[in-house]
Amino acid sequence: MSSSTNTKNISSKPIKINKWDTNALKNALNDACKKYFKETLNYTEDYSVMDRRLYISLISCLFSLYALIYDWFNPFPKSRSVLIACVASYFIIAGILTFYMRFIENGRFFTGKLIDKTGIDPGQKCKIISKLKK
Repeated sequence: MSSSTNTKNISSKPIKINKWDTNALKNALNDACKKYFKETLNYTEDYSVMDRRLYISLISCLFSLYALIYDWFNPFPKSRSVLIACVASYFIIAGILTFYMRFIENGRFFTGKLIDKTGIDPGQKCKIISKLKK
C-alpha cells in the first residue's frame, strides 16, 4: 500500500466537531496525529507510560478495597486505625498519581517506536505532547 493511498484513507472521512469546543478540537487533532503516525509512518505504540498510570491507580484502589473488606469483617470501632492508614495511603498515592500525570506524562498522548526492519539501526522513538492553553 503506497503512502498516497494511506493519506487518502486518513483524510477521506472528515471529522465534524463544534469549532467552539476547544477540548473536542484538541482531541480530534490528537487522534488524527496518532492515526498518521501509526498508519502512515508505521510506528508501533508504546503503552508503558499509560500502564504505569494504571498500576498507580490499581494500588490506590487496592488500599480502598482492603479498607472496605477489613471494615466489613471488623466494624468501625475495631477498624479505626486500619481505615485511617488506608485512607491516608489512598490520598498519598492519589497525590503521586497527580504528580506523575502532571510532570512525567505532561500531556503526552502518543509514544511510539519505529523498528528498523533490517535490524542494523536501533529503533527510533517518538513522543508527542499536546497542550491547550486557556
